[in-house]
Amino acid sequence: MGMWTVPAIITGIVILAVAYYMTVAVMRKTTERASVTDTPINKSVRDHPILMNPIIIMYVIFGLFTGIIIFYYWSQYGY
Repeated sequence: MGMWTVPAIITGIVILAVAYYMTVAVMRKTTERASVTDTPINKSVRDHPILMNPIIIMYVIFGLFTGIIIFYYWSQYGY
């Protein structure tokens, strides 16, 4: 096992847990709003629709973590 195996596994588990929690929270809000009339869209969602998407947030976190690992190996070994 490499030195990054355990941190990668822990980060993966945290990312999965946060994504699951955020997705379930969005689904609960959707079922609560399932009425005949629509409710107005929240101003923060209207202004920044991508920021409220849990899948995109997890891709950003994964990309940052992978970038940190790549930069670390590049700076240490010069591959």
